[in-house]
Amino acid sequence: MIQESPVDVVCLGVGFMSGVVATELALAGNSVVGITKGPYWDYVNDYSTTKYDEWGVGLGRKYDSPLPLQSTTIRNDSSQFALPVRRYTMPIQYHALGHGVGGAAQHYGGGMGRFGPWAYEMASRTSSAYGSGFLAGINPQDDTHDWPLTYAEYEPYYVEWEKAHGICGNYNGSPTNSPSDINYPWMSRNYPLPPHPMTPLGQLFQSTVQGMTAPNGQKYNPFPTVSALSSQPYTNQYGVTVNPCVYEGYCAGLCDYACETGAKANAAYRTIPAAINSGNFTLVTNAYIFRLELSPSGNQVVAAHYYDAQGNDHRQPGKVFFNGMWGYNMIRLMLLSGLGTPYVYNSGTGTGSGTVGRGLTNGYTPYRGTNVSGTVNIGGNSYPAGNGSGGGVSVFDLMDDNFSHSNISPPFIGGGLFGAGGYLGGGPGNITFAGGVAAPNTANPNGAMGSAFKATQQNKYLPTKQSVGATPFAPDLPTFMNYIDLDPHYTDAYGDPVSRLTYDWTPNTYNGATYLVNQIKTILTQMGATNVTVSNAVAPYSAHNDWWGHHLRGGLRVGTDLNAGTAAAWAALSGYNQLYYNSNTSGFNYFAAGEITNTTGNNATAGTHAAGPQSYRAAEGIKKYLANLATGSIT
Repeated sequence: MIQESPVDVVCLGVGFMSGVVATELALAGNSVVGITKGPYWDYVNDYSTTKYDEWGVGLGRKYDSPLPLQSTTIRNDSSQFALPVRRYTMPIQYHALGHGVGGAAQHYGGGMGRFGPWAYEMASRTSSAYGSGFLAGINPQDDTHDWPLTYAEYEPYYVEWEKAHGICGNYNGSPTNSPSDINYPWMSRNYPLPPHPMTPLGQLFQSTVQGMTAPNGQKYNPFPTVSALSSQPYTNQYGVTVNPCVYEGYCAGLCDYACETGAKANAAYRTIPAAINSGNFTLVTNAYIFRLELSPSGNQVVAAHYYDAQGNDHRQPGKVFFNGMWGYNMIRLMLLSGLGTPYVYNSGTGTGSGTVGRGLTNGYTPYRGTNVSGTVNIGGNSYPAGNGSGGGVSVFDLMDDNFSHSNISPPFIGGGLFGAGGYLGGGPGNITFAGGVAAPNTANPNGAMGSAFKATQQNKYLPTKQSVGATPFAPDLPTFMNYIDLDPHYTDAYGDPVSRLTYDWTPNTYNGATYLVNQIKTILTQMGATNVTVSNAVAPYSAHNDWWGHHLRGGLRVGTDLNAGTAAAWAALSGYNQLYYNSNTSGFNYFAAGEITNTTGNNATAGTHAAGPQSYRAAEGIKKYLANLATGSIT
């Protein structure tokens, strides 16, 4: 075992969340170590010439976490045998874990935005509006809880996050942009960068909905789609300079592409450079964290253990440990280390005991659902140009509780973020060149092959019309039956159990679609779309989850109910004075942040943005913890 020098703060993983914590603590004069299992990518040397590889990026996942090192198993309910993900395939497991500084945010579409006030108080506000039994009636084995803080309390942390990462947009469609808009994400400060240029389709959508009345009886409030791809040169509050997007088109696509200018916001190009420049930060790359060592009493983490590229065991002591690892990796490390009480589901009672692993939900929607589609007479450029999240316009008016959910059949809560107008050429499509080729049949013995196939490719990249539409879903809700634990059969490369995901989409996800498609149908018709068609309704459980998505949520929950969340997460991310000023003056020195820490019940395409305020909240808490540790206020 190789003993490393003790430091003040140890950051586990070096993605979005750890980037904030490491930088904030290093700039405050604390010694910080960040440990990540991949390299520190250089966007010029690593991406400028090698990213234009659709097969290698889209299917080979050459920049991503290697599955032979670590994977996971998946099942839909507790009676099934979970099967491992063995390769990145399409359309099944087309999302990959990040690998290295910046994590999966090295390649994502850049969609951002804020959750609204309702999301943080979903349980209590739903109960108040529709009755105490409403959630249990629509969500079998319901396990929905409020967040510990309100949107108004998180809002200042949102501002810091947006400044650090150079988020682009123009407010969020809040009618008065004040706290009185209890169903809209009002902003005390606009996004630091302007939105990307709007497309003609985005302009048509904007002008159309501005003249329409939303289901709440008020006008729609469109706003430019929020993006984390910098629209202009920028310098953030840490003095890190940011290059703008060059709209070269290799941005979106199959699991999205890395950026050769660094315009795609992530820790590697927004926060970690400032941490390094402080002189107080040490970066450990190509290191696989496998255990947290606890004190004999079990109430403190005393060291993190990781393997280097040669397989040597390193022991990194610290005063405070911040778990910024992604998704189920955060949960898995806690379970392997005996940190917290593992969640155990009881299928007989439909409830469970314990907390670590409880409340798993999916920020991604099912691959099949009720949809509405049409065609507008607006041409476009489908050659690679543009980016993965700019050019469009969205409305928040069909989200959350912005319309009454009374007397809707089938019943549901929440809604969906809808918009139109992204760049047609925002990502390359050559890897699906043969997609949609029809097989031979009686009516067409040759299928769509030969000359018939060639005809479909003529002017393919210069369409004179565009398809518009949506497959909307209401938010996935937490239940006792969806959770994360350790798999008893499969291990990683070092012999430790991999995580096991027991998960399927909940009925609320599907039930909201029946209502939402008809609202969107009205908008498309007003836009002048032709052949506007609504598909047959897709019933709950007609499609089953068979993959992991980047936006897994829950599993390490925080909330107003101490029995529903882990002590560590509660202390670090709620009204964290419980950590610092409790009666016995002892404090738990483990913090966490990220969208994994709770379920919002809100399916806005906010990417990791919802975790941003939590990372600043945790950084603030760690500073207070260390200050109290220095004065002897805690032991």
